[in-house]
Amino acid sequence: MSKVVVFAIVFLLLFLVTLVVPVIPPGDMIISLFGIPGTTSILGLSVVTILNGIINGLVWGLIVFVIYVVASPAPKSREFEPMRAPSYPAAPKPIPTEATTVVTMSKKPLEKRPTQVKKRRTYTALDQDIETIEGIGPAYGSKLRNSGVKVVDDLLRAGSTRSKRRILAKKIGVAPAKLLKWVYRADFFRIKGIGTQYSSLLESAGVNTVADLSRRNPKNLHASLKAINMKKNLVRRIPPYRTIQRWIKSAGTLTRIIED
Repeated sequence: MSKVVVFAIVFLLLFLVTLVVPVIPPGDMIISLFGIPGTTSILGLSVVTILNGIINGLVWGLIVFVIYVVASPAPKSREFEPMRAPSYPAAPKPIPTEATTVVTMSKKPLEKRPTQVKKRRTYTALDQDIETIEGIGPAYGSKLRNSGVKVVDDLLRAGSTRSKRRILAKKIGVAPAKLLKWVYRADFFRIKGIGTQYSSLLESAGVNTVADLSRRNPKNLHASLKAINMKKNLVRRIPPYRTIQRWIKSAGTLTRIIED
């Protein structure tokens, strides 16, 4: 059977199985690691479930492909009788003359041109549009943009102190307490993997700030998030225990930038 056909069969099989049982590794773990939200759906199926199936199909397809290649016997090569090279009479040696001269040309080594490395701007969660923060819709988003607050990082800087929040709240016509809540949600974006959905889940568990998160016990917080999500169904699946451990550790290392 062709190796490509084997890969295609395994990919399709794992993709279909994952649509039914979405917890098959490693796709489920990879999606959880990057914290991809699963609200969008295509033909009744979550985009995260489809992506999970594609990842599983590719990974397991490659594994089976490699095993098939290694286990397949090498084709037998036909044995041919070596051909004898024909014998030719030796050519006569040229007689050197006085007019014969040997010219040697010295070749200069080509100079290597330095390779130019193009610097690419690193994208982070703080570069996302201001409307990414839950609670900021198009109306408030437009007012914030007119005030110079366009991305999550802008809000974090513009709302870092009481005086700045008072000025910004007056510009956009919102209560300072509500603006502070948005700023706290923006602060969660500094921790990799939390994003919009998980910040709402943490708030439901009483974790409103990065400082609150740094003081939590990972085991107790994991159990609390699991119970809340079963009741409110805020996210497709809760983050794994190791991810919560990483969040708490990261929260403890971040410099506090928001003045209460």
